[in-house]
Amino acid sequence: MNIAPITDENAPWKQRFRLFLSRGYLARCNYERGLVVSNKSGIYQLYSWNVSNGELRQLTQHTTGKEKGMISSDGQSIYYLNDTQGDEIGHLICINTETDEQIDITPDMKPYSIITMKTDYISRTLAYLISDKENGFQLFTRSMISTTFGPPNLIYQTSNFTENFAISYDGQLVVIETRDTEKGAGSNLVVFDTRNPEQHISTLDDGMDVNIVPKQFASLSNDTRLLAKSNRSGIYRPFIWNVSTNERIDFACEQLSNEGDVTPLDWSSDGKLILLLHIHNATFQVYSYCIDDGILNKLIEQPSGVIFDAQFSPNGSIIVQWETSNMPLQIISLNGKTGAFEQIMLKSLINDQIPASHLRRSVTFPSSDGQLIQGWLTLPVTNDKSGPLPTILDMHGGPEDVATNRFCPETEGWVDHGFAHLSINYRGSITFGRKFQHKIYSNIGYWEIEDVVAARTWLIEQGIAQANVIFLTGWSYGGYLTLLALGKQPDLWAGGMAGIAIADWTVQYEDSAERLRGYQKTLFGGTPEEKPELYTTASPITYVEQIIAPVLIIQACNDTRCPIRPMKNYEAKMHQYNKNCEIEWFDGGHSLNNVEQTISHEERMLHWVQRVLNTNKT
Repeated sequence: MNIAPITDENAPWKQRFRLFLSRGYLARCNYERGLVVSNKSGIYQLYSWNVSNGELRQLTQHTTGKEKGMISSDGQSIYYLNDTQGDEIGHLICINTETDEQIDITPDMKPYSIITMKTDYISRTLAYLISDKENGFQLFTRSMISTTFGPPNLIYQTSNFTENFAISYDGQLVVIETRDTEKGAGSNLVVFDTRNPEQHISTLDDGMDVNIVPKQFASLSNDTRLLAKSNRSGIYRPFIWNVSTNERIDFACEQLSNEGDVTPLDWSSDGKLILLLHIHNATFQVYSYCIDDGILNKLIEQPSGVIFDAQFSPNGSIIVQWETSNMPLQIISLNGKTGAFEQIMLKSLINDQIPASHLRRSVTFPSSDGQLIQGWLTLPVTNDKSGPLPTILDMHGGPEDVATNRFCPETEGWVDHGFAHLSINYRGSITFGRKFQHKIYSNIGYWEIEDVVAARTWLIEQGIAQANVIFLTGWSYGGYLTLLALGKQPDLWAGGMAGIAIADWTVQYEDSAERLRGYQKTLFGGTPEEKPELYTTASPITYVEQIIAPVLIIQACNDTRCPIRPMKNYEAKMHQYNKNCEIEWFDGGHSLNNVEQTISHEERMLHWVQRVLNTNKT
């Protein structure tokens, strides 16, 4: 079999990568200003957004790109982490959107990772959650006037993984999701008074293994109601909790099926409406919920597709980050009552010519224990009736992520070359319920691989895949699963392509940034010293001797999530046992922000697969 890569610079698969993509966020109290993250320059950078005329002004010039930032509620400041070559460790920078002046707000601190950052509604308090190996996780607040900051105020510190908090209208209250009690995989909420952080205002606990996630406080003065979600029913459902009185209102969502998560997206400025997103069977539906009468309004004219975020605008419209398998990510405006499409907010970023995409459909199949697994199947358009196809089996990163019907140049690139492509939502994926997500905890790698093998079985039984030409691929956690499946089920695969992957969980824990060490403890239920057998069993390096198929690894040199040493050890062991392993190291971190670099990675994989197939043929 000879599947020659299409190397023409104008090939459709390359054009899709080069389409302008953008994510946009309006300042909460100044809707004329926004923050846009865009690859307009060829590398993702931060832009100041003049919402009225669509004008963008580039604010960052990082060689490895910058894809994360936050705009203050008044729109006068934009914040981001200034790191080194994408390693996600550095200092928090404030940019004045009027003057473009950049200020390091923690010049005297050692470098750290930023978890989350927010300002209060009146932009007088900045709150930021950071982590480092010396201090664990720390939540600070700072008083602020424009870009002048008061001294740091330590609100909360823990060695346990945490990532979500909310700050009240005037910055006097913060609520944080904590894992400081013995709750298994669960979490609870703790409320602090920023003027006296040693005293807890209140605590909310929904029970063992239940997660509670804060979203935002009401945008009204002296209003201590918090919008949050809990999965105590087995799926996420929204509620409002008054942190001062402990009164709680769980939303009536009876008209929704008792499946799929419902996530709160935004709270209207008058405090009367809540914007909700229901995800079920990979279908995204937006609702508005009226607090006064409990009526849930389905925005029935909402265009189909994937919705990443949405917020109310002052004219009653809803600003949505939206994409489909045929249309790249856009910022659009929808009618706030019906969901009908109104306009594209950033027309200048939409290319006139978008290469046609292939039809993608949702499929389900049973895993080894009978659990149904959902995935997305894409097939080439061909008149060839000769039988099954060479196939790419793709695992998303995370694991707390989900494969959706999104615009995906990587998928289209494979299908353009005649491959079938299946991306699966293995156990551990989000939006399928608490039991589904938590199934992998304290048994990392086992159920995910069961689901991957079940996907292979289904593809063969359906006549879609050639049994001896199924390749595994994935990035980050998906790259980890690629290496693990190659070692634990070596007879099933033609090869595997792993990007920025995890190879050894124990060494990974030793070398990772603190935020990932905390997350590992949550996944495994302890440290490598406490759970040595679990860490060994879950690590791909344990199974190197069993690997049969060739392996291609693409790994970053400056990644603190998947650091160098575990993969160097894996590479050495593969060569020790004379395994067919190629590895490409590139400058950068965990995020792939450079468009041409991403195309280069994809092209490298296409050429590698061609060589593997030609070798097998001879």
